[in-house]
Amino acid sequence: MLLSGCWKPRNMPHALGAFSTLYSTSTRQQAYSSILDAHMKRPRKASAVAASSHTVHTAVGVSSSQNNDSKGTKRARVEKNSGAFRFWHDERRFKGGADRCLVQQALFEAGGVRTGGYPKAAPVPGPLGFQRHGDWDMLWSPARSALKAMPLLKAGQLISAVPGMYCLTKKRRLSTTLAAAYGDEAWQLVPQSYSLPAELQEWKQWLQQQEAHGVDPGPWMLKTAQHLGKGLVLLPGQQAYQAAVTPRLPSAKPFVLAQRYVSNPLLINDCKFGIRLWLLITGVDPCTAYLHTQGLVLFSTDSYDLGSLSDDEGAAGRGHITNYAQNVGGTVWNLVMLKQHLGADVYKRLWNKLVSSAAHVACAAMGEVRQEHAAGRVPPNSTFELLGLDYLVDEDMHPWLLEVNGTPSLAVDHGDAPVEQLIHDTKNAMVQDMVNILNCSRRFLARYGQVKAGSKLPAPQAAAVRATLTRNDEASIRRRVEFELKHRGGFLPLMGHYPVLKYAGGVSSSTGIQQQGSDAGNNAEQEPPDAGQQIVASSVSSSVADVNGSGQPGSGPAFSERDKRLFVYMQSWWSKQRKLLALRRKVAKQQAQQEATTGEAAPAEQMQQDTVVLDQTPVAA
Repeated sequence: MLLSGCWKPRNMPHALGAFSTLYSTSTRQQAYSSILDAHMKRPRKASAVAASSHTVHTAVGVSSSQNNDSKGTKRARVEKNSGAFRFWHDERRFKGGADRCLVQQALFEAGGVRTGGYPKAAPVPGPLGFQRHGDWDMLWSPARSALKAMPLLKAGQLISAVPGMYCLTKKRRLSTTLAAAYGDEAWQLVPQSYSLPAELQEWKQWLQQQEAHGVDPGPWMLKTAQHLGKGLVLLPGQQAYQAAVTPRLPSAKPFVLAQRYVSNPLLINDCKFGIRLWLLITGVDPCTAYLHTQGLVLFSTDSYDLGSLSDDEGAAGRGHITNYAQNVGGTVWNLVMLKQHLGADVYKRLWNKLVSSAAHVACAAMGEVRQEHAAGRVPPNSTFELLGLDYLVDEDMHPWLLEVNGTPSLAVDHGDAPVEQLIHDTKNAMVQDMVNILNCSRRFLARYGQVKAGSKLPAPQAAAVRATLTRNDEASIRRRVEFELKHRGGFLPLMGHYPVLKYAGGVSSSTGIQQQGSDAGNNAEQEPPDAGQQIVASSVSSSVADVNGSGQPGSGPAFSERDKRLFVYMQSWWSKQRKLLALRRKVAKQQAQQEATTGEAAPAEQMQQDTVVLDQTPVAA
């Protein structure tokens, strides 16, 4: 639906008028019905303060007043007090309707006004966000369509895609990107993979080497570029190679990747499972990445049977696929349930490995991402992207990254009401944290020369505020990072886990980075916190292990000087967090002891006061 955050019935004639200018006469009545239906189903939200009465060209479904200028063109102005920023939701490019879209709900709650994106029920497709670049402050659209807005992107606008991130999200690119950064060590992050057809010869040579040494190459998964678990074929090594080189029917999608199958997965109740985590990229130079501490555990509906690789139609057997789209109505857990099943110590070790893996993956892409940003002259702080990381855990508790999804599903749908609620709560918590960490409620004020919503500044001061949109100096970056750390919610910052110490080499003294093996590498434990518990992480992640002890490290990620300075900053930040946690635990212990002795809860006021003081202490640069 296309509604302002607090649309009132008295605004309906203007909204219908805006719709009528975009529909033909023959479909106008259907359009009216559509917008009326959408109006009746709008999500509830608290009233928000207006950003300004800025111009919105062909704004759809927004309460507006229209005036004719000297050229006779129509203009629509967002009604005062209708919202704090404008967002465009390309509803037709996502699954499900807007009434159940978690991101739209969160943006409404942050004070947003939806100014575009035709509903799926509309009689005509209508324009996409990149075709109406002047109608929004934020564009929520799948990466493929969001990136089309990049050439006309203005300072202060925000799109939900990071140019260059295809080096991770395309199936055939993920393995080559990681191998370029880490050499053979990449095969401890992802299963050994070959891009097809470019690396067919390399794959053939590897298979021949295994055969010469009498080693079974094991099963291989052939993947097409399709999503939702479609197009997967699982065969023994030589058969998989023959299937890859055999021409396919015109109706069949070509294989783009051959990936060594993890044949020893950890099983729960005889079933294979995968872990979906969410990685948020908020900045490019320096690279700021966050991994959410909540996630989903998705089970296959059939029992695991290594003796039965394929079904009757030649596709990978259902016991080998954990993708939710192929196991609709199947078992779904959250990470708390997985922790309870594995035990706290085992889960803690697994979580440490997941954090390290996600950090390596995020920074491996930064070289190409920065090149794309420079080539496209992308304004600073104009891009972000939410990625879905799909992991498989083997019997040795090693997590294998199988895919990186550029548009992870945020749909909530399950036949079992309690499970559907679990999925909703997990995804919604992550989405709310994403909107908060992006500072959607305030970040767009500068576009309209404001520092406070609804307050107009004199022209010179407003111009000075707008000028801050193009700043990308160290002070601006520090303010953004500090805000993100303060409002991260369940997102865990990965910047302190980048393998800087291993790959930075002889770093300059200006960064202050200590050499590998120094006191900087104090490996504190990583795990999702219990309710209300502070997150504490290690300041340096462990390096990726060599493959069979013989792999050579790659050239490493393209770390910039800003990455290195941010890494140092995160050392101090994590040190402060550890002190805070220690104080809070001390307060809780003292309260418990006094309560056990006196039977009354003790306030422990002095320690609580110390905790507040420490919490407000600036982090050393």
